[in-house]
Amino acid sequence: MITSLIKSGFGHSVRFIAMVENLRKYSDEKISYLAPECMQKFIESNVANYNCKPYDLYYYLALMEEKAVKPKKNMKKGDQKLIQQLQKSSVLIDDFFLYARLRKLFSNKTITCGLYHGDISISKNDSKEVVFFKNGVCKRANQHDVFFHINLEQPKNKPDIKCMYIPIPIITRQVSMSKQSVNRLLGLSPDEKFILVHAGAAVSTNVYKKLYPFYDAINRLKSEHRIVIAGSIDNHEFPFHSGIIKAPIFYNGIDLVNASELVISKPGMGILQDCIAAKKKLLFVPADSPERDVKIDLLNKLLSNNLPIINKISASNLGACISECFSMEDIYVQSFAKVPTNGADVLAKDINILKDTKKSDLAEAVSLIRKERPFIV
Repeated sequence: MITSLIKSGFGHSVRFIAMVENLRKYSDEKISYLAPECMQKFIESNVANYNCKPYDLYYYLALMEEKAVKPKKNMKKGDQKLIQQLQKSSVLIDDFFLYARLRKLFSNKTITCGLYHGDISISKNDSKEVVFFKNGVCKRANQHDVFFHINLEQPKNKPDIKCMYIPIPIITRQVSMSKQSVNRLLGLSPDEKFILVHAGAAVSTNVYKKLYPFYDAINRLKSEHRIVIAGSIDNHEFPFHSGIIKAPIFYNGIDLVNASELVISKPGMGILQDCIAAKKKLLFVPADSPERDVKIDLLNKLLSNNLPIINKISASNLGACISECFSMEDIYVQSFAKVPTNGADVLAKDINILKDTKKSDLAEAVSLIRKERPFIV
């Protein structure tokens, strides 16, 4: 059995869904996943036909903490049975670094794989907070046997980690709906152009801290394009004016991105990957955490330091940066075209190899994988 640990947020869930879609081309192995209850409907809507078993992530996090405090406490038979199933996992994919708290759910024979994205090399321009964050990623990666590192381009150096390192391209899904079909669902004319505003899943564990100032600026924004607000898991109430369209949740979110002219978003890897794959202009609002600072830097470097940077959220600042984004259409398209987007298939092939690999043969399997994949360090 193959098992994934999935943190809340569309990016984490979409990576799992894309991997499953591709893995089914190579294997009918059972797949299980631990995800927050709030994300399970979204995930299930996409993997219902792929023989995937869901488990409540936070239930098992609480159960493991309770077991650590009261190790002699008798566990319910139902929980014992489910844990026995999880311990049959041959491969574990941890997105994003939840394994340390759930280690006892899995067998010592399970090959554990960390999955993360973005630049984790230390730069002289990094703030203390960003350095601390990047060092933390490397530390948590070392808890695993293998670290799958999602990159926009061939890494120049291997990070300072002890586990086996496999860099892979970005993970995206395929567009499944035409722009005309998307517009029809939004109540727009077939060729009407719109700007998409994206704040992620907006669940409590990772909600953008400046969400309401962001929405307030959007509400005051003057634009020749219609504005569409992407649907989120938690529907934070905000009094948008009547000209702004609130989209339903698109279970394949890249369809909504592909139909737009430009995306304005809180900094995140999921939306960055979708915009790269669909070659859509992307503008990030200011970061509210070191991780999101890294995402802004990642996009800016990809665009050769041409990304319009918003230092303070306001309607006027958004408007000026939107105009700048439209003026650099060619830079976006040319920069995004250089990025390999087949990471979901690459990851699926690698997991398909690892599921039949014993830990004693892991080094040999990883050596084989490195020889056959597009990114090698």
